[in-house]
Amino acid sequence: MAHPVLIIAAVAEELTGLHKRLGQPSLGHKAARLMCRGHLAGTAVHLLETGPGQINTARALTAYIESERPALVIQTGCAGGFDGAKLALGDIGIASREINAQWGIENPGEAPVVSPFSFNILKKGDAKIQDSYPMESELVENTRFVLHQAFAVTGVKVAVGPFITVSTITASDTSAEKYYRKYRALMENMEGAAAAHICIHYGIPFLEIRSVSNRVGLRCKKMWDLPLAFRHGSRAVYTVVEAIGSGKIRI
Repeated sequence: MAHPVLIIAAVAEELTGLHKRLGQPSLGHKAARLMCRGHLAGTAVHLLETGPGQINTARALTAYIESERPALVIQTGCAGGFDGAKLALGDIGIASREINAQWGIENPGEAPVVSPFSFNILKKGDAKIQDSYPMESELVENTRFVLHQAFAVTGVKVAVGPFITVSTITASDTSAEKYYRKYRALMENMEGAAAAHICIHYGIPFLEIRSVSNRVGLRCKKMWDLPLAFRHGSRAVYTVVEAIGSGKIRI
């Protein structure tokens, strides 16, 4: 593979497990963000901390792609899991599409849920995006198969489904229920739609793999487990990179 796999996350802790496994590491910067080059399971990878939120993600990812083209972008990290998706702390989610859930037209009385714009935000080839960014189904399914095999003996669930991206973190059960009823989403995060947008724009394959750190809804940090989500997310990404190197996943 001539080009590296780029692995991005919002904060450094979400990449720590991968940094520890990185062979021949070399530190640098892109868009004033920390980046590390090296190898995972024999595959060339770059690890990039983008900063939290859509603006930071779009800025860092665009700056990277404008200077060097990755073979694949994998976005990882923790996320909130929706009760309706029946995911436990530490379970793994793979996005089948990313929905920019706060980008659209206000629905009076239905806040925070909005309707999509009546115009396209992005047009690229056959893709016409209003608020929902589709993933490559074969890549997603192959990833699901590999991760299901890897985590089956541990009891960790691996699920595929929609993710939603928000800029305002959901902090009430009422809002969480409205989002789930509208989108049937697995997870809520703050960066996925931005990364999907940039990757579609540049024609680069994209995967989003996250681990549940908390439930979406009323905030109770005593019930969170960030370290568990960081560990499982890193392990999932390492497994995928290993599968890419062995040819089990083709990009």
